[in-house]
Amino acid sequence: MATIDDDLEKAITEGFRLAQMDIANQDKLLSGPGDVTLSRPDGSTVTGPSWPKLIAAATAAGTSAAAAATSEKNAKTSETNANTSKNAAASSASAADTSKTNAKTSETNAKTSETNAKTSETNAKTSENNAAASLAAAQLLTSVPYEAPPFPDVWVPFNDDMRLLAGFAPYDKLTISGRVLELATKSAGFTRSTTATYIDKSGVLQIADINEPRFQRDGLLMEGQSTNYILNSDDPSKWSGTAAGFGTKNTITDGATQAKTFDGVINVTGISNAMVVISSVITCSAGDFITLSCRFKSSYSDGFMLFRFDAPSGTNQGQVGLYFDGTAGNTTSTSIIDATNTLGPDGYCYGTVTCRAPVDGSYVGRIYFMPKSGTIPVGAEVFVQTVQCEKNAVPTSYIPTGSVAVTRAGEKASLQPSGNVGYQSIGDAFSRTLAFEIAVNRYITPNVGYADLIRVAGSNNDIIFRAVSSSINSYIGGSGPSVAITYPFGKKVYVQSIETDNTNTMYFDGKKNSRTQSPTTPTSKPTSIDIQSNPNVVFHIRNFRIWHRLLTPNQINGLR
Repeated sequence: MATIDDDLEKAITEGFRLAQMDIANQDKLLSGPGDVTLSRPDGSTVTGPSWPKLIAAATAAGTSAAAAATSEKNAKTSETNANTSKNAAASSASAADTSKTNAKTSETNAKTSETNAKTSETNAKTSENNAAASLAAAQLLTSVPYEAPPFPDVWVPFNDDMRLLAGFAPYDKLTISGRVLELATKSAGFTRSTTATYIDKSGVLQIADINEPRFQRDGLLMEGQSTNYILNSDDPSKWSGTAAGFGTKNTITDGATQAKTFDGVINVTGISNAMVVISSVITCSAGDFITLSCRFKSSYSDGFMLFRFDAPSGTNQGQVGLYFDGTAGNTTSTSIIDATNTLGPDGYCYGTVTCRAPVDGSYVGRIYFMPKSGTIPVGAEVFVQTVQCEKNAVPTSYIPTGSVAVTRAGEKASLQPSGNVGYQSIGDAFSRTLAFEIAVNRYITPNVGYADLIRVAGSNNDIIFRAVSSSINSYIGGSGPSVAITYPFGKKVYVQSIETDNTNTMYFDGKKNSRTQSPTTPTSKPTSIDIQSNPNVVFHIRNFRIWHRLLTPNQINGLR
């Protein structure tokens, strides 16, 4: 059931009150006896004669006019008879004057009645106009500027599985004791050739199997391929480079993630920094991205975490570092491409830092525990988990490692084109409205200048969502409309509509843009509808829908 907010409810109630007041005013004016009192919208009143009173006055005026005519005739007769009787003539003349005076009075009264009638007619017209205006205002207030769209022709919620609520796909199958059973459900496809971790909707670190999608609070998580170069990331007792100043080095399971955690306590005086972990060597060319990330917290309120990249030989090949406050979300950075620090509800900060290698060389990533000034006091404790060093433009989900670096593969969700995409070849005349919710959590523009996240493969071109440096583009041919956006951004609704004349319209973040562009290769055929990952992007998508028709503007406004 649709709901309206309090302001709209008050406005509707006021509109109906004014309309009812005008109807009551008209009823008094048309049928009330004598003088009637009419109400104004502001609560004041005005009193005047009703229509029955005006009609009675007009009737009296007509009678008086007839009497005046008779009196004038009698005056003429009296004047003729005046020669016969002077006294009678005088009397008749006097009577004529009196009658004339009475006629004048009656004429004046009739004029007054006519004026009053005109005033009442004007008041009635004003009341009628006010009633019409009030009704129009009420209709405007009660008309909703959006409406619910029809049920989609294709619908994948991407909430906790890949099942379709509408659309075409092979029926799901289940194998039990060697027997393959066909289920009543259909699902979109999903591929990722490795396992992967994710934080579930309860905040706990989970592991997804090969080809198992990862669903978080914002929907389906999509990440490109990346490698973690910190070895034994899930076993802090084997971390390379841990400072001797940590007299106590425990491995615990801690935080909302319940991840394997380094618990280190300083037991040596005079330490100005204590390295927690160092990555294996990463060979980089100038301009390559390197990213460090981990979750951490400290009992030492004046403690910092230092994320640093440099050469293992100590030749300072463009050494860069970033300091994180160990108990809050503050950062101090130098020469950093991107850095974030988010304080979670469990007391852990999630810190990330990305830089570019300034010169060719071999680099390592280091994570240190440091004081803001001076030395770290004995007893200062730090907790560090999910440590990761990637040769990647953006930090991605945690990749557990053993004695060698581990790579997590990129992933892709897809739908068959038949019955879903809306055309057989891209040159066909077709209408389509497509919508989904998307959050681009991390984005660094790739060297090619863009990242295609949602598109129809095989067709040249049916690009639904292309992330550019400061905009989102959509193509149906060699070019298309775009809307400006600042990356990253939280969950928003994206809508694209295609008309039979190849007009491509985008709706996003309150903005709209259109362009008509014929397909560059009209005979090309779709092979799949792909939601695909990119190493430079981390995003979430949910509620993917297609209508094989154009939705109305109000229906598009109603999409959530």
